[in-house]
Amino acid sequence: MTDSFTSRFFLFAFITILLSSIILIPCYTQDRQYQEDRKKTKHPQLQTDKKVINYDTIIENSNTTSRIILTNEGDTTLQVYNVRSSCGVSVPAWPRQPIEPGEEAFIQMKYNSSRLGPINRKLIIHSNSPENTRIIKIEGYVVPKEAM
Repeated sequence: MTDSFTSRFFLFAFITILLSSIILIPCYTQDRQYQEDRKKTKHPQLQTDKKVINYDTIIENSNTTSRIILTNEGDTTLQVYNVRSSCGVSVPAWPRQPIEPGEEAFIQMKYNSSRLGPINRKLIIHSNSPENTRIIKIEGYVVPKEAM
């Protein structure tokens, strides 16, 4: 009885492994094909010259501006949909026109330095690049006029 049971068990295990491989091999090859097709797909790629804007020390109520250079390192046109910021940062200029592959554009931003203390803000860039959003940190410290 044990020989019959052992034979059936090994036959069952063999058939299970065979059927599993028949089912899983096409899934694996489809996934590889999908990955290869994705590499061939053209898309825009947003790059910025800064990941962090560090103002160090700013004097209260000074006119502090900064410029961020955007570059499209992708294969198709990059479109910046929106640039928004956290409290205290204004963005008077950002590219409304599409940025072609290899071209550059810029974002002009201004920091309102009327609030004393540490600066810990963010600038958020929304685009059609695969990552969709790029966050740039804004750091520094605002000191009173009397301190300088």
